[in-house]
Amino acid sequence: MSNLYFYEQLTTFNNFKDFTNLDLYLDAPEDWYLVITDVVNSTKAIEKGEYKYVNMASALSLVAVINLNPHQQLPFIFGGDGITLLIPKIMISDVESVLSDTCKLVQEIFNLKLRVGCVPLRKIYESGYSLKIGKYQISPKYLQMIAIGNGIDYAEYLVKNHQESANYLIPDNYQTHKKAEYSGFACPFEDFFSHKDEILSLIIKAKGDDFQSQRHIYQEILSKMEYIFGSLEECHPLSASKSKFRLADIRTDRGKVLMRLNLATKNSFNIQIAKLIFKIKNIIEQIQNKILLIFFKGKKNLIKSSEYKKFDGSLKMTISCHTEKREIFQIYLQKLQQEGKIYFGLHISNRALVTCLIGNQEVHLVDAADGGYTLAAKQIKQQMLEN
Repeated sequence: MSNLYFYEQLTTFNNFKDFTNLDLYLDAPEDWYLVITDVVNSTKAIEKGEYKYVNMASALSLVAVINLNPHQQLPFIFGGDGITLLIPKIMISDVESVLSDTCKLVQEIFNLKLRVGCVPLRKIYESGYSLKIGKYQISPKYLQMIAIGNGIDYAEYLVKNHQESANYLIPDNYQTHKKAEYSGFACPFEDFFSHKDEILSLIIKAKGDDFQSQRHIYQEILSKMEYIFGSLEECHPLSASKSKFRLADIRTDRGKVLMRLNLATKNSFNIQIAKLIFKIKNIIEQIQNKILLIFFKGKKNLIKSSEYKKFDGSLKMTISCHTEKREIFQIYLQKLQQEGKIYFGLHISNRALVTCLIGNQEVHLVDAADGGYTLAAKQIKQQMLEN
C-alpha cells in the first residue's frame, strides 16, 4: 500500500455502528503527520456570542489544507473549535504555510487566535501511543475518517500543554511561502431550528486505553440511543420536510461575516468595488440557491452529506431530539459515569449551525448553536480533572 494514498486505499464501511469493528482499521503511517488546530480561548469567545466565528475559523483551516490538493482524500475530524487532520510528510511544508496564512486571516477577520501544531506520528508511536484509522462512507460525496486509539489525545497534549509544545507549534513569525486558498468554503444558511424540541451536541468518552473493552460500552450506548430516540437516521438534526432552510442575508450576523471574509481575500480590489461585487454575488447566489432548494435536490444532498455523527477516540454526535427523551438518556449517561465507565459532556440548543465544504467532496459540518462540541468538551475536561 502506498503511504501517500493510504487513506484512499482503506476499506470503506457504510454502517456507522461498524466503527466498533477492529477489523476495519489500519495503523496510520508512521511517516505521516497529525495536524491539530484549535481556537485559543474558544470558550470565552462563545460566551461573548462569537460561536459562529469560532466554528468558521476552524472550517477555514480545514479548507486551506484540502485545497492544496483537492483530488487527494485527506482524513480529518471537525471538532467545532478546531480540526484534527492526517497528512503525508510530503505535504508538511505547504500545510504549515497555508495554516500560518489562515492564522493571520482568522486574527484579522474574527480577532481570534488560531493555534496550529504538527506532530509526527513517529513521535506518537515511539512514546507508546496508538492511532488506527477507518473510513466511513456518509454519502456518495463524502468519506469520513474514523479514528481509534489514544494517539490524538497525546498529540493534543503535546500541542496544548507540553513543555516542549514549541517543537510542534507553527510560530507567529512563520514566513509563508504559499498563500491559503478558500474556494469551496460556504456558509449560505442561517441556523436551523430543531424540527423537534432541541439540538443536542454530545461527546462520550469511554474510560481506559483498550478499545477492545471500550467498544462494548459504545455498542451498549448506541443501542440505548436507538431504544430512546429511534434509529440514528431519525436523530438527524436536519429534515427535508420540517427544517426551514433560511439563506444568509448580508444584513444578518452570518452574512456580515461572509462579506468580511470575502473582502479580506480580495487584496487586489478597491474595497468599495469589492463590497459592490459581493452584494451582487450575494443576490445571485440567493436566487440560485432558492431555485436549487425548490427542486428539493439541494436539501436532500445537504442532509445526506451532513456530518452529525463521528468517532475520533470519543463518540461525537449532534442530533435533534425531544426534551423528555434527552432527559431519560442524560440520566442513563450519568449512571454510566457514576459507575466509572465513561466521561460525557453535552450542550443543548434549539438550533443547529451548518458549515459547508463543497468541492471534490461535499460535506456539511453540523454543530449545535451557541457552543456545541466546544462546551461539551469543556465538561469532559472538568470531569477528568475531578477524577
